Amino acid sequence: MVGLSSSSLGKNERERSFSSSFDAVNAPQIFKEEKDIPKGTEIVDATASMRGELFSIRNPGTKKGTPEFERARTAFVAEKNITSVFIFYPWLKRAVRSLPEAEYFELRTARNKHLITKEVQEKFRAGTVAVAGLSVGSAILNALVQSGGPKNIKIADMDVVETTNLNRLRAGLPDILQPKTETAARAVWELDPYTNVELFENGVTSENIEAFMCSPKLDLLIDEVESIEFKIRMRQIAKREKIPVIMATDNGNGIILDIERFDLEPERPLFYNLPGTDVDPDTLKNLSYEEWLKLANAIVGINELEESMRFSIGELGKTIPSIPQLGASAAFAGAAVAYTARQILSGQSVPSGRYSYTLESLVKNPKHA
Repeated sequence: MVGLSSSSLGKNERERSFSSSFDAVNAPQIFKEEKDIPKGTEIVDATASMRGELFSIRNPGTKKGTPEFERARTAFVAEKNITSVFIFYPWLKRAVRSLPEAEYFELRTARNKHLITKEVQEKFRAGTVAVAGLSVGSAILNALVQSGGPKNIKIADMDVVETTNLNRLRAGLPDILQPKTETAARAVWELDPYTNVELFENGVTSENIEAFMCSPKLDLLIDEVESIEFKIRMRQIAKREKIPVIMATDNGNGIILDIERFDLEPERPLFYNLPGTDVDPDTLKNLSYEEWLKLANAIVGINELEESMRFSIGELGKTIPSIPQLGASAAFAGAAVAYTARQILSGQSVPSGRYSYTLESLVKNPKHA
């Protein structure tokens, strides 16, 4: 299960308040001059390609392949009115000469146009979002950033990447034993070096939960932690601060999506007041696995799980050591959460509730045959 998985836990003013726990030397550095780049760095100049693409998206009526198009594009690429910057990635020992933030974002979201309106894209970008738990949360984070989502992101997880994570994390063999937060942050920055990422490498804890939720205050919380104690504590703060919460739980070949609009309904009960979920988080510090599973099933609803998932839960400790998860379901969760986050952050109507989607049911009901 994803939401209950084996993973752990004013614009300028807002951006200044982001202080990453990731050592600044390891985050991308942006230089205006090539001479400032550390010696021995490989430099890739992508500006001609980027300017060519920028001309194409700004001149959609000009027919590609014609002499007129090529002449106009060549002239545009040669213009000096668009400056460039050098983005240095310490872990790659590489610097990419790129267009600055506004033009880079214009290019990176060009294929979103009309599918996502300019107004919605801007509101989506302006949000401050946290992803707590980076197992399937890794796929959610990737989908958020790929679609041009929040510039200000907090990520929390106490675990390192292990080999069994590789069926669903955006990670590879070189990332084994690296902190999940570091691996996730690097993936974000390689997509969008202008994103402000704040890392909580100890996961969400009693000591940092207020900072995680409120400094700066979140516009949206995405909960993918294992700890039921902190699922409850985060929601208690979300109710107090009127922060909406999304949780995606993988369900075999599908997902269960939970939306709790504490921003609109701060008095609503946690987890829809489902039987067995009204518990004091102070009593949950040292749960046995059996006790955790009982509460997890109460929150998700054992009867809402696919047959294969219910069977798998019965096999825990017998034929499997932990709850199975699929990479395709993680990607499905990422798409669903990114869409829902965009709708909420742009002020669209998204009611609280539980939504269930399964690929198995979708492919069994064709519209045409």
